[in-house]
Amino acid sequence: MNLKKYWTLTSLMTFIFLPILLSVCLLPSIAIIAISLWLLPLAAIPLLAFSYIVYLLGKTTALPDTFLSRYGPFIAPILFTLAVWLLMTFVNGGDFSKDSYANYGLIVFLPFFTLLFSAVFSGAYWLLPVSSIAAYLLFTACFAVGTWKGKRFATLESKKALPVLALILVLASVATVQGYVQYHSVLRPDSKLPELPSDSNALRWNYAPFKEGTKLVSPQTPPSLQIDQGYPKLDGAVALIPIYAAAANTIYLESGEQDNKSGKSAREKAVGFSETTPAAYRALLGRQADIIFVGAPSEEQVKEAAERDITYTLTPIAREAFVFLVNEQNPVTNLSVEQIRGIYSGKINNWREVGGVRGKILAFQRNEGSGSQTAMLRIMGETPMRKPLEAEYHSGMGGLIRGVADYRNMDHAIGYSFRYYATVMHSIPGLRLLSIGGIAPTVENIRNGTYPFTDDIYMVTARPLSENARKLHDWFLSDEGQQLIEEVGYVSLRGGTH
Repeated sequence: MNLKKYWTLTSLMTFIFLPILLSVCLLPSIAIIAISLWLLPLAAIPLLAFSYIVYLLGKTTALPDTFLSRYGPFIAPILFTLAVWLLMTFVNGGDFSKDSYANYGLIVFLPFFTLLFSAVFSGAYWLLPVSSIAAYLLFTACFAVGTWKGKRFATLESKKALPVLALILVLASVATVQGYVQYHSVLRPDSKLPELPSDSNALRWNYAPFKEGTKLVSPQTPPSLQIDQGYPKLDGAVALIPIYAAAANTIYLESGEQDNKSGKSAREKAVGFSETTPAAYRALLGRQADIIFVGAPSEEQVKEAAERDITYTLTPIAREAFVFLVNEQNPVTNLSVEQIRGIYSGKINNWREVGGVRGKILAFQRNEGSGSQTAMLRIMGETPMRKPLEAEYHSGMGGLIRGVADYRNMDHAIGYSFRYYATVMHSIPGLRLLSIGGIAPTVENIRNGTYPFTDDIYMVTARPLSENARKLHDWFLSDEGQQLIEEVGYVSLRGGTH
């Protein structure tokens, strides 16, 4: 067999035929494993049979004399796989869920279609290079054993194997280090940590108006305002749902009007649950809400409104503390504003630097545009924030889902939120709220303004209000409305008995 024919046939075998046949062999193997683990040895039979064919190829086929010409078709796919994988993960950062041209590089693994499907389904994309290179190495080993058995193992220029082997080891080492760094740059579910009460459906049920058995507060004094038609459409951030849902629950009277499509009454449809601050602002811009209950808008949200020739009107209705959270076992109880900025800029990385025990600081952030992230950016001022911790989850056909991680009460963690949400709606076991500059985020310190990170809560409107919406807007500023805010657990603008 001449060299050109040998390379053509052997390259087709290693790059295409071997992976396809391996994938075909794996399909019944997967089925066998699914039926019973006792049948697992049967899953190896197709692979062993195929390896034997490669062994015979090395033992009986006419082979080139030099090392690279003989083993090149087996070495080439290994180098190619490593190079493509390194390039892909360098460009997309190891996150295959985001839109990146690098992800199209997965097409090189198409012959390993069983492995490709498994990796995409599970989100464990590292299976592709590891499994494919393991397969290539197995085939190469079987081929080499065949040449050895045929007393043809030695080749001319065998010393050229050393630089080739060194190159493979270097690329594999870089890929391993790259994978290690990426693995430790994200957070994954930890069974040792308590499950957090973040289920959206449970949240909607707990604070849904016009239902029995919810957590909504009923005002001690029935409100003087009653609305039985033309219900103002309300929405807001998740932490403010207890306020506006409680108000609607007692002010909106049943009119009997029913929506045929949704099956909801008119008053139920008037109370929205966007849950996030960005979604609430979008609802306001899109006329799905007349009044939203949120923190101050971000620069991006103000810009988006301006592009539609809309100006937000912000009316303060309560005060709330922006708080920093640590594990109660953390000996640090107080941080200065500068220390907070140092931690979240990356200048301070160890708890020992702020009076704690030695340990890397895990600084959690929130997603861009959220109310708490907007508040944090105001605290940072001109100081840029460090790259946020990310969470990575396997989610079936969706692959990897990577985003800014929500706070987890780990030993060395620090995060931030608003006091009411962190301590009431999303209470985390073993939580401690830090004092800032020696001042704790108590109701008294929030009310008198001595706690440094005190924020106003707003009713936000974007257009002229209807008569009923104006009445409700004014009611929240009245003594009755402010009393309800106190009873819910927030700090009203006028003081109170809370």
